[in-house]
Amino acid sequence: MTIKDIARECGCAIGTVSRVLNNHPDVSEKTREKVLAVVKKHNFILNTNAKLLKAQDSKTIEVLVKGTSSILLNSLLERIQKRIEPLSYNASVVVLDEYDNEAKAANRIYYEKKTVGIIFLGGSPELFKEDFARLLVPCVVISNESQIEDSHLSSVSTDNFTAACHSADYLIQMGHKKIGVIGGDLCGSGITQRRYDGFLASLAKAGLNFDYEKAYVTSKYSFEDGAKAAQMLMKKYPDLTAIFAMSDVMAIGAIRKLDDLGYKVPEDISIIGFDGIPIGEYYRPRLATIKQQVDLLADEGLNILLDNIERNAPPKNKFIPFEFIKGESVRQLV
Repeated sequence: MTIKDIARECGCAIGTVSRVLNNHPDVSEKTREKVLAVVKKHNFILNTNAKLLKAQDSKTIEVLVKGTSSILLNSLLERIQKRIEPLSYNASVVVLDEYDNEAKAANRIYYEKKTVGIIFLGGSPELFKEDFARLLVPCVVISNESQIEDSHLSSVSTDNFTAACHSADYLIQMGHKKIGVIGGDLCGSGITQRRYDGFLASLAKAGLNFDYEKAYVTSKYSFEDGAKAAQMLMKKYPDLTAIFAMSDVMAIGAIRKLDDLGYKVPEDISIIGFDGIPIGEYYRPRLATIKQQVDLLADEGLNILLDNIERNAPPKNKFIPFEFIKGESVRQLV
């Protein structure tokens, strides 16, 4: 019985099983119990000597996940762990709050562990330029863009500006002019700023004004905060007809709260999300959203990092195409 056998039997990724066996905190209790049940069933014992030998002979890639409840980033993490598993590298995972300085954390980890490369899932290079510039190993940020010159930082992302512009265009084409926004902290997230800028560009193109104080509510990228933000937005802007939510989890949380408040989506309020997480396709109503290509983002990010590490290739910044999903959560105004 091996870790691969356990993963196959419980239907989990090998990386997930490894995190359970090594008592990592970033695993749900339901998954942890499922894995441990299979371990107990077969009396599996982790070979720590083999693990130690592998650690001595291999190299570590640190993965910093920015945000404690992002379904998108967790999906990226699962894909990266699957890709790294057969390689001669160890993947070490650190989860940060979405408002933490990930570059400062990465610098500290590098000096403690002497990692050969760093992957940032989420993050805001433009907010922490000086700390990112100090990094001495190849790095790649996945899901956000990097504009830092003379650094070791690459990036792979969706074009957040263009995607947000496309979403707002669709709401406007469907007849919506009174649009509210549920988004992140504009001072603490480069992704949030780019999505907001794209949204504003679309409104300006259509000759529409946007009242930030009235129509924007700051939220963490979570179901719970999306729900709270929807309630606050309806108090500030009760005659809005549509909401642009900067993530699917925000949008789904908002829909739940709107239903509690007596509003139906899309009959009373239309809503559009961002990310294309699987639950959005099966939610009712099916969510209109920007679908990011998770596997391609993860694969391209890791490929670029390995080129940087193994062939001393220069940093690279790349956009991955997105797909727009019309869904059922936006209606045409008469």
